[in-house]
Amino acid sequence: MNKKYKASYTVEASLLFPFILAVTVLLIYFSFFIHDRAVMDAAANQAALRGSEITSPHGDIFSKVRDTGKRETEGRLLATKNLDMDIKVDSKEINVTYKGEFAIPAGVLPVPGMGMVNTSIRVIGRSSRIDPAGFIRECRVVEAYAGGKGED
Repeated sequence: MNKKYKASYTVEASLLFPFILAVTVLLIYFSFFIHDRAVMDAAANQAALRGSEITSPHGDIFSKVRDTGKRETEGRLLATKNLDMDIKVDSKEINVTYKGEFAIPAGVLPVPGMGMVNTSIRVIGRSSRIDPAGFIRECRVVEAYAGGKGED
C-alpha cells in the first residue's frame, strides 16, 4: 500500500465517524422512545381494565386504577420524565391518560446551539365498564330469541 493513501483513510474516517456515531445514538434514543411509549400504553390499558372490574358502587375505582398504573410504570420507563396520570370515569367507560416528557440531549442532534429537545408522549387507555351479571342475563336473552338453549 502506498504511503499517500494511508492518510486519506484517516481523513475519511474522521469525517464519517461523527455522523455514524450521531445516527447510532439517535437510533438508541428512538428505541427508548418506542419502549417508553409501549410501557405507558400497556400500563394505561391495564389500569383501565382493573378499574372496569369494580362493579360495586362502594368500590374505590380511582385508587385501584392509580395503584395499578403506578405499579405498572414504576422503574420501567427509560427516559420519560414528569409522568402524569389522568383518570376519567363515567357510567360506561374508564379512560386513563398518561402524559410524559421525553428529552433528547443537545449533543445528539445534528443542529448546533440547540438545548434539550423535549417531546411529549401521550397515551390513552380505555375500558368499558361492564356488569357481569347483567351481561350474562343479556346473553341468555339473545340465546332464547335465537332459539338456542342456554346452559344453566
